Parts: sequence; C-alpha cells; structure tokens
Amino acid sequence: FPRYQIGESLLPSTVHGICHLTGADEELAKAGFTVKRGGSFRWGVKPEPWTFSFSISQKTAGSTSYAYQVERMKFDKILLDNARRKGVEVREQCTVTGVVEDGGAVRGVTHADAAGNERQVLARYVVDASGNTSRLYKQVGGTREYSEFFRSLALFGYFEGGKRLPAPNSGNILSAAFGSGWFWFIP
Repeated sequence: FPRYQIGESLLPSTVHGICHLTGADEELAKAGFTVKRGGSFRWGVKPEPWTFSFSISQKTAGSTSYAYQVERMKFDKILLDNARRKGVEVREQCTVTGVVEDGGAVRGVTHADAAGNERQVLARYVVDASGNTSRLYKQVGGTREYSEFFRSLALFGYFEGGKRLPAPNSGNILSAAFGSGWFWFIP
C-alpha cells in the first residue's frame, strides 16, 4: 500500500471537508491533480450535453467550488503520509486474519505481520476500508447481494489524446449514455 487502483473523481466535500479536517488539504493542493469544477453529462431525453457546476450551490460557492480528479495511488499515499504525521500507527505488510468482538461490537482485529507472526490490535473504532475485497464483512455477518436488475459489466482503460471539454469544464468528469450503456471520461 499504496497500490494501484482506478482513479478517483473527488467532490468538494472530500477536498474542503474531510481532507481539510484531517490536515491533508495542503498536500492535496500541491499534488498537481486536475481541477474539477463540476460534472458534464450527455444523458436524458435531449442529446445536447449539460453541465452542473459546484459554484451553483451556496455551500460550495466561492473558494470551495472545485475538487480534483486524482490518481488513486498518489492520493492514497498523501492520506497515508498525513495519517503518520498526525500520529497514527501505520502497520504495513500485514494481513487481517480475524475480527475481535466483545459484546456484539467489533473491538479490533487479528493480523499476521510480514514474518507470519499473529498479532491482535484493539481500537476504539475499527474501519474496514479494504473496498470490494473486504476481509471483514463476512466475519461480522454481512452479506453481499447483487441486483439482477443491474446485471452489467464494467471495463476501464487509459487513453492518450482524448479531447477535453472546453474551459471552464475541461477538468470535469464527462458521463454519456447511449443505447446499450454508458461511459465516463475522467481527464
């Protein structure tokens, strides 16, 4: 960790809320990510593209009316390094092997370190941020249900030479629907 993941299209509440509260906002601003001022769509009954701007909302107008398109690995490293600077004990090269429960609440995890030694860590809060490869949800009784309605396949790739929207929307995500699906383009 950080490891490769598909990129992320952030929202102002992440940049100016969570990242500001955790102290990661300055490093995020220096990282050189593409600035996103809203989202653009070719979606709905009319074929003409339409755009929403973060500046329309009174809550994000002014100096907070933007977010970023981020490379996940670089973004994750910014967050991890910030957590270390704030005093978080970061354990890397560890594999979670179990959940420590007490009175019906998750109180920690067991893990194997890089040498294979089994350890237990207790915490006030346990957050499983492992995404769709979650190791914990089954152990605490969670289930995943896949909707038959949304039976679909998602593919992604990286392309060079794609044309961006004209300014000021050049950093926006573009989502477009067509007869048999939809796509998104994140610059």
